[in-house]
Amino acid sequence: SSARGKTLVLVVTGKGSAAPAETLASLYDRRGILRQMLPHWLAGPELRPVVLGFDEAAVRHGGSGAWYVRLRRRS
Repeated sequence: SSARGKTLVLVVTGKGSAAPAETLASLYDRRGILRQMLPHWLAGPELRPVVLGFDEAAVRHGGSGAWYVRLRRRS
């Protein structure tokens, strides 16, 4: 998206499942691993030159199962 000149993208991670406690999902507070890890990845040093910031999406765009990601303008 950055290479195409986009400055705002919607990333849909889903909300994860309400899986039984004996599954791997319970290790991640019953939230999806993508939903949980996306903020860490976006804030990491590899993406810092590209990502300006990110916020949870509005309900009409997916709510807690999606993120708005603001990208830096390309030089």
